Amino acid sequence: MKHITRFFGILGLFLSLSAQAQFSAPTLSGTTDTVYIDLDTLGAAGVVAVYWDVLNGTEETLDLMVTRTLVDTVSPFNYPFEIDENGVPLEGSYERFCWGQSCFNFGTDASPAIPGFFVTLEPGDTTDTFVSDFYPNGVTGTTTLRYCFHQDGPPSLGACHELTFVVTGSVDAVTSPAQAKTGIAQMMPNPASDAVQIRFENARDGVIEFRNLVGQVGRAEKVQAGATFQRLDLDGMADGIWLVSYKVEGVAVSTKRLVIR
Repeated sequence: MKHITRFFGILGLFLSLSAQAQFSAPTLSGTTDTVYIDLDTLGAAGVVAVYWDVLNGTEETLDLMVTRTLVDTVSPFNYPFEIDENGVPLEGSYERFCWGQSCFNFGTDASPAIPGFFVTLEPGDTTDTFVSDFYPNGVTGTTTLRYCFHQDGPPSLGACHELTFVVTGSVDAVTSPAQAKTGIAQMMPNPASDAVQIRFENARDGVIEFRNLVGQVGRAEKVQAGATFQRLDLDGMADGIWLVSYKVEGVAVSTKRLVIR
């Protein structure tokens, strides 16, 4: 009996290794771990788009599909995706992704395992057709999605990456009158090159954060209660557009756009 059990154990290991050898995985480039979203600075479209490149670093042709898994979501979260009688999405955040020539329906778990929907990569080829679209729809909180790029088979045998969206909203006069009047009154000069001076309105203890358009923090500085002006050196900051947020108790009470040249 022990010999039979050992035989099936070895057979299972062999089949597992054979499957891994059969399904080669691509390489992901330009991935982002966390994207920070402030509802007050979100565009009119209400969507945040994240782009990755997928590279075939193997020596064989890869026919790739995408599988999306909901690791953790805010509440409410519109899944399965539903709309009302007027075609307006129901309450809750929602998402979709694009791959190849298609942007799939909201709430789609995986691109179809059909040749017409595969993205075929020859050895050394790269595709930039993947897009993750996230719609906060007025809901704050944290949502984590896992994307796996794989051949037709188990998603775990492909290349997987988790993406987290952290959504916050400015405190308003209804929820907290004291904090609603706190914020960034002015940044000068703008555009800036060497340094920027920030003028505060009713400053409280908090933090000034510089984030690029992907949500990555480039710099963070403490703000003391009662401060009127604060000068920040921009040495080491990359040229481009930065979102400067003033946070009090972890909530962005004010965000302004700064151009660094």
